[in-house]
Amino acid sequence: MNRLLFLALIFLVQLASAQDLPKRQVIGRDVGQLKNIRITGRIIDQITGEALVGATVTIPELNQVKVTDPNGGFELMLERAEYNLEFRYVGYETIFYPITSVGDGRISIQMIQEDFQLDDVVIFGRDPEKNIRSTDMGAITLSMNSMKELPPFLGEVDIIRSMATLPGVSQVGEAAAGINVRGGGADQNLIQYAGAPIYNPTHLFGLFTSFNPDVVNDVTLYKSVIPTRFGGRGSSILDILPKTGALDRWGGDLMVSNISGKVGVNGPLVKDKISLRGGFRGSYINWFLNSLSNPDLANSQANFYDGNLVISAPISEKNEFTYSFYTSYDDFAFASDTTISWQNNSHSFQWKSKLNEKLSLEALGYYTQYDYSIFNRSGISDFDLNSGIEDYGGKLFVQYQLSPTNKITLGGDTKRLEIQPGELIPFDSQESGILPKKVQNEFGVESGVHFQHEFEIGEKFGMSYGLRYDMYSFLGPRNVRQYEANQPKSDGTAVSEVSYGEGEKIIDYTGLGPRGSIRYSLSKYSSIKVGYNKMYQFIHLISNTATIAPTDFWKLSDEFLEPQSVDQYSLGFYQNFKGNIFETSIEVYYKDIQNVVEYKDGANLIVQNHLETELVPAQGRAYGVELYAKKNLGRLTGWISYTYSRSLRRVITAFEEEIINDGDWFSSNFDKPHDITVIGNYKISTNTSVSATFGYSTGRPVTFPQAKFDYLGNSLAYFSRRNEQRLPDFHRLDLSVNFKFRGESKFADGEWTFSVLNVYGRRNPFSLFFVDEAGAPPQANRLAVLGVPLPSLSYSIAF
Repeated sequence: MNRLLFLALIFLVQLASAQDLPKRQVIGRDVGQLKNIRITGRIIDQITGEALVGATVTIPELNQVKVTDPNGGFELMLERAEYNLEFRYVGYETIFYPITSVGDGRISIQMIQEDFQLDDVVIFGRDPEKNIRSTDMGAITLSMNSMKELPPFLGEVDIIRSMATLPGVSQVGEAAAGINVRGGGADQNLIQYAGAPIYNPTHLFGLFTSFNPDVVNDVTLYKSVIPTRFGGRGSSILDILPKTGALDRWGGDLMVSNISGKVGVNGPLVKDKISLRGGFRGSYINWFLNSLSNPDLANSQANFYDGNLVISAPISEKNEFTYSFYTSYDDFAFASDTTISWQNNSHSFQWKSKLNEKLSLEALGYYTQYDYSIFNRSGISDFDLNSGIEDYGGKLFVQYQLSPTNKITLGGDTKRLEIQPGELIPFDSQESGILPKKVQNEFGVESGVHFQHEFEIGEKFGMSYGLRYDMYSFLGPRNVRQYEANQPKSDGTAVSEVSYGEGEKIIDYTGLGPRGSIRYSLSKYSSIKVGYNKMYQFIHLISNTATIAPTDFWKLSDEFLEPQSVDQYSLGFYQNFKGNIFETSIEVYYKDIQNVVEYKDGANLIVQNHLETELVPAQGRAYGVELYAKKNLGRLTGWISYTYSRSLRRVITAFEEEIINDGDWFSSNFDKPHDITVIGNYKISTNTSVSATFGYSTGRPVTFPQAKFDYLGNSLAYFSRRNEQRLPDFHRLDLSVNFKFRGESKFADGEWTFSVLNVYGRRNPFSLFFVDEAGAPPQANRLAVLGVPLPSLSYSIAF
């Protein structure tokens, strides 16, 4: 009887403990298990059901921090004991969750957003000490919640412009497409959405980024030591991950502004198994163009749209399939006679699998396409000019987690590219005198295999090292010119042609790229890191502008144009203060760049079948120092970044007529020695905040004509040394105010954002053009895209 009473008492105590869930969650049923207890879980938004990627799970008793994966999942390895878990995510209420672990189990956490939490606003949705403890150098992740703290550009968040507020990242002007990272060209950045490369990520010549922020989860920029799973570019990787839809309920969002509007929906196609998220954004921007001071722009018309679709199927805890589709389109009618259009399309299919507790796999296949066209209908010499690129490939990664601080990643990737460099089609060749012309298509295959090992040695040392082997083949069909030996390549020195059949190998290139970094922790809040990175690039952007334009085209490395190779050396010191409220860093770097593309004086690039006669190989170097200070918590948050950098080029060949600036080093088109950004966000109340961004940078290099002369009755400009003058310095202040309203219905429960770009009306020059005047050298005139303050107003709701 006493034994029965004793057993009954134990049963009642266990039952009471199990029912006290708000205070203590009992995980598992295997009471005999003492250690290596595996707890898995997933964190989602309580309202929308979306996975919260980059949320942190803290175990104070073990001084451990875990970060959720792209599906919102996490995994903990515990012993049999009591723990007090903390769940945090930027913009959401913190959850404190006591548990008693007695065996393997699973937790589902639902977090709810809060209105501008005043004492816990974290810029990055990740471990606040990651910048100190990780071996990553130059890797910065911005969640969409942190980007929303910035003043919006024309009514909404702009992803690429948000990146340009970081140290070492700049743009050449206010309507610049792409970014320049640590002295590299815009084509040296791989921008990928859901694993698929995007070749022109802009609307309206760079005024807007063509990614709808409402379907983006987070963005990571790698600019220093780049993981070996990435290849194919010389400067940086911009990895954009899409949001997935909710699995349990339908919802959506709507935004209207005086520039554009967008709508999105998400929800379960099959409840708890398959989700969908879709978004569409379109413009009504012509009023904005009509308000510009430039008469050609004021008489122009524009239209753009972009769309996204994400279907996600987390069919089990161990397997998830995701399909992503992205499209964007622009057309711009310049002064009513010339229309320029460009379009991106991409598809990607991803499979993630957790094979066991230590081994995981990720496979991805993609197809992406970029096309541009110019239609001239002036009535004189009408024509169409078309160009495009197709890129499709696959990637496979396998990761083995030896321990929480020791993992190995292996993998490989391959892709096939086809480029149509240009085709000129006259509307009426007899009347216009223009003959049809088509540049030969280019074909190439690019592949790579890689491994990376990341581990820690005690409390002080961490190390990441890896190796990537790149392989590239330039393929037929193609007719290849042969030139006289010891003579510059020109039409006059061509002697014959060699024909290659379809798929026939013309030339191969290979490259071995070691990468690594070492971290030494001086304390819990400070560390020193050193890194080395080698990258190869087999595709080049051919352009006569400093920024990406629709008229540019891509070219593959061939027997005349060798791949670019970039060696980068980095050293950094990182220090956090006052419990990670303040985060600071200083990084220095040096880059050596080989086989970067430069152009002969007077080069003819449009519809050029023998581009090797217009290009010259150049050597490049870039170096700089980056300072960064950021405040993460409190009513006032933001950061200050300052970069001093130089980006230089040198052209020395065996032929005197190809040498530029007498073989001296000269500034690249995007060399801007001084660049400073100041960002602040002040929360007036739980529903109101004010933000400001101020930017200053040195004017970019340009080449001015030195004189003019008459030739056969025509006035021609004379240019001497390249890039020895500069545009005036750039500076601009932007302000915005954000209001959240709570109403009786969902449609009254919205968010208003009012912003003013270029508050004091600075006429920053985007470019210069020259006008001939009698008896004087050509006179420079400034073209400013935003020469006056530009207000915008937007209203958004979620339902």
